[in-house]
Amino acid sequence: MRLVLRVVIVVAALALLLPTISLSKTKIVFWHMYDSGPGKEVMDEIISRFNTNNTMGIEVEALAISFWDYWDKLGVAMAAGQEPDIFMHDLGNVPSRAYKGVLADLTPYIKAKGIVPEKSFFTVPLNMCKWEDKFYALPFETDVRLLYWNKDLFKQAGLDPDKPPSTWQELWEYASKIDKKSPQGTYDVLGFNPIYGQSYFWMYVWGTGGTFLDNKGNISVNNPTVVKALEEWIGMLNKLGIKELEQFNATYGWGADAFLAGKLGMVIQVGQYAAIIKIFAPNLNYGVTHIPYPVRATWSNGFSLEVSSRSKNKDAAAEFALYLVSKEVQLMMAQRLNSLVCNIEAARDPSLMQNPEWRLQVEALEYSQFRPFVLEAPVWYEELQKAVDEVRLGRKPAKKALDDAQKLIEAEIQKFRLTNKK
Repeated sequence: MRLVLRVVIVVAALALLLPTISLSKTKIVFWHMYDSGPGKEVMDEIISRFNTNNTMGIEVEALAISFWDYWDKLGVAMAAGQEPDIFMHDLGNVPSRAYKGVLADLTPYIKAKGIVPEKSFFTVPLNMCKWEDKFYALPFETDVRLLYWNKDLFKQAGLDPDKPPSTWQELWEYASKIDKKSPQGTYDVLGFNPIYGQSYFWMYVWGTGGTFLDNKGNISVNNPTVVKALEEWIGMLNKLGIKELEQFNATYGWGADAFLAGKLGMVIQVGQYAAIIKIFAPNLNYGVTHIPYPVRATWSNGFSLEVSSRSKNKDAAAEFALYLVSKEVQLMMAQRLNSLVCNIEAARDPSLMQNPEWRLQVEALEYSQFRPFVLEAPVWYEELQKAVDEVRLGRKPAKKALDDAQKLIEAEIQKFRLTNKK
């Protein structure tokens, strides 16, 4: 009788403990930038589904922070060693954080899931997640730049509204026919503005067959291909009138878009710009195509998913990160947010590829480039931009400006090597 009583007591005790055991959760903190509107709705839904359906007892606590505040808050948290378990970050400089030991190596988790990264994700964003042949991030979202043109302005200029330029020479021929100036000499309508929208000098370098690397893979902003490209670029600006271009930009700066206003014949913008057109200029008669070439070129950046090496719950954080780049989640983001996702199977889903504008983005992602990453000088392109501005303002010739920029970049590289010996 006593034995039976003891068994009953033990069973009863276990029954009381079981709810507590089953409710035990591994909590992880996730920081992201979807702080309002449809983006927040979708991300809240994604997190809710994971919390409900995962069988590992993981609970994600999310903090949504405005894009404009996100970088400062995350930077402060990382400097204090108090970053969240998992967070979004800049896809273009993952190796910097991997080198510093801030990020967890995700390679074992990827292998454990049987994922072959090269077959699952687009090459261009995936390569930015690697450091010393290991993956320290997962590619989450990316973008590309495309050429948009105003069909009505083409027609008014006597151009075929359904035939965009396929080379830079054609672009300038078309643009000159669209240009309209006021009696004061300012542009009322501009065919194309090389310093407006998402038009960057480095894309022109790639588009003319140039490179920012020497034959050893070292950064070289003053090599002959870049010098030639900059001289041509400045020639374009001078022909249009730099002062007039800047006045145009001042008129259509923050809060006023020249293309949406019907004042710009062609513009280089991100692929997702089509969604902006549909919201703010739904009646605009436009087309979109690849940026003119002789060499096809565009530029990408985007967001990565990274797990803190200091997290006490790296396994759970990695599980959630892999969920966020799964086909199911990535397809939802593409369909509902028009986000150019990095999961190949999701991005190429027939429901998306039937849209010609989406298909252009996916095609462009196949040949797109990121700015070369340089561990010792991760923002080397800022010196390049300063050199371009000096030439644009007439302060230095192209070769001199680029030579000076190269010296500054090399000095930064040397300083890094002297102070970061491992």
